[in-house]
Amino acid sequence: MFYASPELMSHVKSFGWKQAMRTVYLLLGSLLMLAAGCRTLQTNPADHPEVVAVAGSEVIDLATFEDQYARSVGNRLEAADDSLQAYQDFLERYVNYRLRVQEARARGYDRDSAIVAEASAYRLELARNQLMRQEVIEPLLRTLYARMPDMVDISHIFVRVPTDATPEDTLAAYRRLQALIDSIRQGADFNEIAFRHSDDPSARSPRTTRGGWGHIGWIKMGQTIEPMETYAFNTPVGELSPIFRTRYGYHVLKVHDRKPAPYDVRAAHIMITPAPTPEDSARVRRTLDSLRQLVLSGKADFAELARQHSEDWRTKSQGGDLGYLSFAQPMPVMVRDTLFALKEIGAVSHIVTTPFGLHIFQLKDRRPIPPTFEAAYDTLLTVADRLGRLQEARHRFVAQLRRQLSVRLDTARLFTLLQVATHPDTLALRVSRRELGALDLSQPFASVEDATYTLAELIDYINQQNLLRRTSRRDTIAQERLLRAADRFLDDRVLSYEALRRAEQDLEFQRTMQDFVDGLLAFKLLEEAVWKVAERDTAGLRAYYEAHAAEFVFPERTRVLSFRTQRDSVLEQRIYEPLQQGVPVARLIAELTADSSAGITVDTVYIEKPTGSFYDRALRLEAGRYTEPFRYWNGHVLLYNDGLEPPRPKTFREARADVLSAYQKELEARLDQELRARYGARIFPERLRQAFAAERRTLANAGQ
Repeated sequence: MFYASPELMSHVKSFGWKQAMRTVYLLLGSLLMLAAGCRTLQTNPADHPEVVAVAGSEVIDLATFEDQYARSVGNRLEAADDSLQAYQDFLERYVNYRLRVQEARARGYDRDSAIVAEASAYRLELARNQLMRQEVIEPLLRTLYARMPDMVDISHIFVRVPTDATPEDTLAAYRRLQALIDSIRQGADFNEIAFRHSDDPSARSPRTTRGGWGHIGWIKMGQTIEPMETYAFNTPVGELSPIFRTRYGYHVLKVHDRKPAPYDVRAAHIMITPAPTPEDSARVRRTLDSLRQLVLSGKADFAELARQHSEDWRTKSQGGDLGYLSFAQPMPVMVRDTLFALKEIGAVSHIVTTPFGLHIFQLKDRRPIPPTFEAAYDTLLTVADRLGRLQEARHRFVAQLRRQLSVRLDTARLFTLLQVATHPDTLALRVSRRELGALDLSQPFASVEDATYTLAELIDYINQQNLLRRTSRRDTIAQERLLRAADRFLDDRVLSYEALRRAEQDLEFQRTMQDFVDGLLAFKLLEEAVWKVAERDTAGLRAYYEAHAAEFVFPERTRVLSFRTQRDSVLEQRIYEPLQQGVPVARLIAELTADSSAGITVDTVYIEKPTGSFYDRALRLEAGRYTEPFRYWNGHVLLYNDGLEPPRPKTFREARADVLSAYQKELEARLDQELRARYGARIFPERLRQAFAAERRTLANAGQ
């Protein structure tokens, strides 16, 4: 056997032994960094106190063992807190693993076409993921993280540029905005200029509303489009940003202020909307004030009062919960000032008036900014993905690569695909069905540096991504669709080319790939030498069952009868009411068996202990008792506790899955013994006493 972390063992239990074992072996190399720690045996290992084991032709030293063990348990400090016995057990399993890899290579599995193909696919996936992480994801997320602590107060002037604008119209829009900026620099008020000239409709709103007179207000990271956020955070307070363009047109910002952002707050509210009369408004105020006093005195729970009294139908059932709110997100100023003025968790506000009604708020929680980039990583990734910035950053990076690399496209050869069909929709259909006639798809049509790509590869990519579909009403030119598809294809190949080029120069990447291949080989050996052998060896399985029959026993179990039907009325009339009248359950089952039109399914389930399913309802009943009919999915169920089933031995058929698993483990142990005898294995467990010595001293000092 091998060492596996609790996470991996959970995977084994969830997905079954054979399938999960394969996954484990694919992951094992990454956990252990196998190749880094195996050296060819050149001298007697007994002469080297740092050598802890010899596995065939490989030598495992103490430093390698420490690295492998620490990775398997989490980190070096956690590893240092384990016992010598745990170290020895791990080393035994690790030696077995290395011998399995050597045997797999000796059998030629490293040349198996399926393994070679899977390793190649994994290499490309790993290289691309690493490149994206290093060049796109992490730089983007670090920029977002740097902005998390602050917020900025901004105003905005916008000049629209239509998507189909001519160069002359585009230049005119730019000059128009430049003229407005010149007026501001000469003393005109930014917000008054925005009110009079901005193409943003909200600029004509009152000053008190967000966007009114061009004043957007406070923004935090992730609350606006990327170019606007970048200029907002990069422009000094009191200054104007440079003119910048988005897909909407030209923009300029003024940054009024910048300050640390308060923590996000989680709040709940009770809202009541009074009738438009002074009397009703006074009544609602008295009601809310009495509810507030009940909460403050500890006589009532805010959430329960919200469920009873709030008129906000969106939050009422959740106890008025509004979720987490940011200081910079749009909300009435009175609400924002009230929420962020509450000091203590559980504090209740005074009554606040909004256009929706009268409210009282309770502070439920505060969410501080994560203290490290690593702690914020998942949140930042979610924000970047939700805003589309990951995709935008990827496009910019690929465009940069295309400028750096030699990328060629032979449009004449690409357009030979039009021999299939000239109408774009017909072309898309025939390409998807691969109805390509006698067209020669083996000809290269594009290249990236020294790598060339054929029309056959393009067709495969088009069909995988459905790239010839119509994207707009005016998308009726086949050549344009082909060019768009070829462009997407080349973007993908440029990314792959650069990823693999960098991977070839990365020693850590090469070690990871070697680990992955070793995992594939070890899995392949077990599949061929253990799992398939066990599955085919019916005589061996039966012999194992007969030799260990006492191990395959059903424990005491509760026998549960399940009656199911689509209509609860049928269940009531045919099962529930007769049981209440004392009709024996056996008679009811016999009647159902004889009447195929009843539409009631009867199943018998044996339950040893609570399962977390609806069957647990029957476990709480005495023998002979039953539940009321209840709804489950799209039908109705009644459960009957039919008493206890005493323990009994499993038949071979009933035990076969358990027998197979146990027999496979026995064959696996035999295989390890054979490999140790064939290749030789020596282990020096006493040398493991020096493992993690520095970390153990650190733990000892911390405990003093």
